Amino acid sequence: MSVHPASPVSAVMSWPVATIDSEATLAEAAESLAADNIGALLVLREGGLAGLISERDVIAHVAMGSDLSHLLVGETMAQDLVTISPETSISAAARTMNECDVRHLPVLQGSMIAGVVSVRDLVPVLAADDEAADTVVLPAGTRVILRTE
Repeated sequence: MSVHPASPVSAVMSWPVATIDSEATLAEAAESLAADNIGALLVLREGGLAGLISERDVIAHVAMGSDLSHLLVGETMAQDLVTISPETSISAAARTMNECDVRHLPVLQGSMIAGVVSVRDLVPVLAADDEAADTVVLPAGTRVILRTE
């Protein structure tokens, strides 16, 4: 099965999902991110999704000179999460990331974590589709994709 922008994100999302407890320290989060070579961890509180902590969140605290061993993930995580369902198309997920200025989207099936999708998961699919299309860029900068099917 080929994956294209209209495919559901379930075709490219990561599972199992890397998680961390909200009571863990930011130092522990940084260790987990580095050990798994990933950009974000879903944060759990009492077994449910409570937020997301990204490498950018950690770097911001490092840049401020914070002691990561004294900060809890639950105090520094993003709590206003933008989520999608497994059926959301890859192109719709990319638009959501762009509109909400996020690089990671938790994928939920109801209230259960189904996976996580990142920009890194979406770009290869979108780039491959763009290469397969004939694209014309108008003088105003608008891209028009011409299909020859």
